[in-house]
Amino acid sequence: MKSLSSGHWYPVLSSRELGHKPVARTRFDCRVVFWRSSTGAVRCMVDRCAHRGAALSLGKVCGDAIECPFHGFRFAPDGRCVRVPAEGPDWDIPAHFRVDTWPVVEVDDYVWAWRGPDVAAADRPAPPRLDLVDGMHFGEIHYEWQAHYTRAIENVLDYSHLPFVHRKSIGAFIRDPVTRVRTEDHETGFLFFQVRDRGSDRQYVDFRYPNLWFNRIGKNYLLGATFVPIDATHTEVYVRWYHRVPRPLHPLVNVLGRFSQYLVFNDDLPIVASQRPANADDAEDDRLVPSDGGLIAFRKLRKFHQTQVTDTLNAPDGTHIAS
Repeated sequence: MKSLSSGHWYPVLSSRELGHKPVARTRFDCRVVFWRSSTGAVRCMVDRCAHRGAALSLGKVCGDAIECPFHGFRFAPDGRCVRVPAEGPDWDIPAHFRVDTWPVVEVDDYVWAWRGPDVAAADRPAPPRLDLVDGMHFGEIHYEWQAHYTRAIENVLDYSHLPFVHRKSIGAFIRDPVTRVRTEDHETGFLFFQVRDRGSDRQYVDFRYPNLWFNRIGKNYLLGATFVPIDATHTEVYVRWYHRVPRPLHPLVNVLGRFSQYLVFNDDLPIVASQRPANADDAEDDRLVPSDGGLIAFRKLRKFHQTQVTDTLNAPDGTHIAS
């Protein structure tokens, strides 16, 4: 099986999930802990104390360090052990007493993790801005799919399944299953349209590589979904509804958003979980048709970026960063 992927900033956690206490999650088949320092900066490291393997996520944050609940070992943001209480303050802590860390930043209410070449912060590209939702409010839900994240992404790049999988919800009013689609590339991904018979394009999907999907329903309402890899067969999906509704109506919008999105995405779960092979990268025997235009664009883009990552990691000077 091919790797989950690398070479980009991935949104991996909602900022709303991270308060003053450490938060444990599995991302890219690795158990990690997210935490905020006393300054509010987000940190991420492998959720295993270097001493005897206890979960750091069960500990507490002490200033700009996280403390293991087992013996009080403390680890700085760069993974170095900076305190071993049982040995006293004058003990020379060995350099290999450390935990692995992940580069993370917080942008647009997401925590983004860098998955790519191990380079200095100054040499990494800046994480993308979600400019299309500037000035909008949002509500969100998140839940786990039993599917590889590539299959989950492809599911929302497919109009032609609506009258079948969603026949009791958003597909109920589709009388003609014939689907005509087109895509338009942009700097970070592509736009995906359903072309109506009369030649006009209504709503559109904006996919931003590697794992962000936006459905523009109108100028004042936009649906977003972020597909976060847990492991090879599980994905955490963050669904957000962005809007410009006055603040007093936010609770009502959030109730409607939660109900409608649960209803729609719940239809997809058993179908996507049943797909084989689990990883779309391995689906070389899929027989795609023109109405699969969104999937075709995604697979083409993914293959391009995977090639870029491979070329970067194999570069003899190691100075070029994959886009």
